[in-house]
Amino acid sequence: MVSLQPPVCEFGQPIVDFSLPGVDGRTWTQDECMGEKGLLVMFICNHCPYVKAILPRLIDDVRELKMLGVNT
Repeated sequence: MVSLQPPVCEFGQPIVDFSLPGVDGRTWTQDECMGEKGLLVMFICNHCPYVKAILPRLIDDVRELKMLGVNT
């Protein structure tokens, strides 16, 4: 069962430096990913029914954030 009141993150906190493997075989770092105005990191599962249901909207949101200077 999903939570109907998930906790909200503490916006404005500094990001922890990272180096993560991507599905493309590359290793991605914070510097490579950071947008002009920030970075949104999501830990999601591509076979989760919820993620599958919201994927079209998520893609739209990510594109809009990119135009605002926030990479995902």
